[in-house]
Amino acid sequence: MKYLILNVLLLSTLFVSAQELEFTGNLIGLQNNTKVILSDLRSRLSGKRFHDTASVSNGVFKFKTVLPGAGTYALRVALIGQNPEHRKLYLDGGKVQLQGKRGELKKAKVSSDAPYMMDYILFTELLESQDVFSRKKLLIDTSMMRMAETGSYDGLLKAPGLLDRMMKVEKEAKAKETELAKKWLVENPNSDINAYIIQTYLRSKINESPVKEAIIKLSPAARRSFPGIILTSTSK
Repeated sequence: MKYLILNVLLLSTLFVSAQELEFTGNLIGLQNNTKVILSDLRSRLSGKRFHDTASVSNGVFKFKTVLPGAGTYALRVALIGQNPEHRKLYLDGGKVQLQGKRGELKKAKVSSDAPYMMDYILFTELLESQDVFSRKKLLIDTSMMRMAETGSYDGLLKAPGLLDRMMKVEKEAKAKETELAKKWLVENPNSDINAYIIQTYLRSKINESPVKEAIIKLSPAARRSFPGIILTSTSK
């Protein structure tokens, strides 16, 4: 019943929270016939998901669309068999630009003068600057290489100490995410991405007093976002 109520709340806000998005991407090496898709990543969503396809010309793709609301979206470049890439982004309308190279979508630079996106970029860069996440990526890449060599999980399981190191760095990374998310909420209580921060990084801490207080202090835009709707509904 709780999930049904949440779905009704989410769907009832589609029109009042709709945001116009102009999203332009310039990827060196992007072919004109490449499919570039933007899709909705909300969980517990009934009804039709948001899904839009961009036009591509001279290495540039462009979306000009109306989002159903602020939340996490997936940008997908190319279909299966065509070197597909994807990247998750928090979007809430406005003008957003992406600059990079085909095959390196996750390294592409995102820019915008929209306040929410400037905050999202700042927090993302803060996370990526931490050494623990570089070590985590290196271990993941190593494990993938080991599994590719054997064609199974044996490559990972039989590599001396690799799994233990992965578990240890995952624990460190989670702790660092929690630390940085809590610090962000304290230093940026009015940020429009705070509902996203809580829902993404602090869900297990939602009953702690500082997090409860941050939910109460959510800005109007954060409350209208899809993470904000869930948080304010479940915290009552």
